Amino acid sequence: MAAMNTPGKAVLDGIPPLPGVYRFVDGKGAALYVGKAANLKKRVASYFHGGRTAPRIRLMLAAMRDVEVTVAASEHAALLLENNLIKSLRPRYNILFRDDKSYPSLRFSGHPYSRVFFSRGDSGDGESFGPFPDSGAVRETINMLQRIFRLRTCADSVFAHRSRPCLLHGIGRCSAPCINAVAPAQYAADVRAAKNLLAGDGRGVEAELQKTMEESAARLEFEKAAAARDRLRALAVMRARHFVDAPGAPDADYAGAHCGKDGACVVVAMVRGGRRLGERRFFPESAPDASAAEVLAAFIGQYYGGMKNPPKIIPSLRPSPPPPDCLPVVLSPRGEEKARALEAAKNAAVALQLRRAKRGAETEKLRALGERLNIPPPRRIECFDISHSAGESPVAARAVFIDGAPQTSQYRRYAVAAPGGDDAAAIREAVARSFRRAAAEKTPPPDLLLVDGGGAQLRAALAAMPEKAPVLAIAKGPGRKPGCEKLITAGGEIITLDAADPAFHLLQAARDEAHRFAVCGHRQRRDKKRRTSMLEEIEGVGAVLRRRLLGYFGGLRELRAAGAEELIQIRGVSPQLAKRIYESIHE
Repeated sequence: MAAMNTPGKAVLDGIPPLPGVYRFVDGKGAALYVGKAANLKKRVASYFHGGRTAPRIRLMLAAMRDVEVTVAASEHAALLLENNLIKSLRPRYNILFRDDKSYPSLRFSGHPYSRVFFSRGDSGDGESFGPFPDSGAVRETINMLQRIFRLRTCADSVFAHRSRPCLLHGIGRCSAPCINAVAPAQYAADVRAAKNLLAGDGRGVEAELQKTMEESAARLEFEKAAAARDRLRALAVMRARHFVDAPGAPDADYAGAHCGKDGACVVVAMVRGGRRLGERRFFPESAPDASAAEVLAAFIGQYYGGMKNPPKIIPSLRPSPPPPDCLPVVLSPRGEEKARALEAAKNAAVALQLRRAKRGAETEKLRALGERLNIPPPRRIECFDISHSAGESPVAARAVFIDGAPQTSQYRRYAVAAPGGDDAAAIREAVARSFRRAAAEKTPPPDLLLVDGGGAQLRAALAAMPEKAPVLAIAKGPGRKPGCEKLITAGGEIITLDAADPAFHLLQAARDEAHRFAVCGHRQRRDKKRRTSMLEEIEGVGAVLRRRLLGYFGGLRELRAAGAEELIQIRGVSPQLAKRIYESIHE
């Protein structure tokens, strides 16, 4: 058993009994564990006098050489600081949840003509509703709100400069407040109704629309009555399609956790206004022997530490250590609340089981690939591809698969300097840059390097690699037909795999991901270049002079036809600048 390192009595006595964050660090000063406490003195001392026996805690205390504390103004401030430190330091012994940066929500701006838009995190402007399970749910909800209430979605800068309605007004998705096509009071009423719908008062909104339709029909205002009828139909579609009834369930996030031999999972089911919006699944890192109570405690602190909280957070069991009082956590749920939290825990167990099955399938693919190539099962696969349009704006991309699963956070793009159309030179540059960065960051080399192309690309990759690793080129088959690709080894051997071979499926997935990532990067670079005027690259030509030149000559083609003498006639163009402009546009 590892020996426990206990700080001196003077150190423990010097820790104040105040809210804050504590950090256990090793001999090199690296953070091993970050935690928060309402009383730092009691919390830190409990590690050494509380008889903790969990292997993870024992190992952490054995490696610990010092304790650092930061006092916070309140328990809530300590929660936010802990959340930020865990994300930035990623301590080895914390239970780490993937940082989603922020969580998707729907927001109404504070503008007099409120805008409805997709948001992540808390921008501080207006009122938000969420979080939603994913970004798709937010966008679908915005789409339906446009159909029902015809709210604007354009940016304030666009709204302020409209002189005529946009296409959304023409298709009945916006009431065009930009040109005062709707009264301010009516638009404000529509915004309130949309907020009431999102808050759960769907029946009240439905009753109001029904009343408007009947009153309009009684006044023989049939167009207005038909518009209200169409809104009612859209509302019915929204309620039927986008939400699942959860009768009797109060507005809350129901969090359930399940731990197994191969990891842990947390499922959060979101209920608002008696409707179940959906659920999210989280798989933490660094939790080999953690209990479900510890996983829930870590999850609640990291997930809710920096966002607008729901009315209630109902866990399937009591988190350990207990969450701070500033979070609306129900520690002893009963009845319907308890049942729904336990249902979330069951879904977490199912999600963990499915993940285990998927990992088993990926392990089988890696084993089969290793057998086909006569190498150990490649845990880390890197695939490179090049994309360009007839040599214009070439971009190289690297996709990374670990244990058979894509790791999008490790994908990289390279704006290569190789001549356009020379794919081999581009591959050589991208592979060399990738290995240089890996060496600087001490990233492990790939167990298998895959390039999309033929022998030329394969030789270029081999020439760029400072250390040897298995390299494979995947060349397109006749007619670029999927399933007919050929594999070329470093020794020139050609391998043909059956289209149903699981090893072949893994190589195809890596190749397709690298291709997709390269194409997206190339299109972004190409479109940005085409949107940029060549005048913007000339030193001494600013936005005002650029508009003056184009306005005087009528366009870039006419400007190119002009001589340097004509350029001097433009106010603000000196002879030296005229010569520079002339030479630049005629290169």
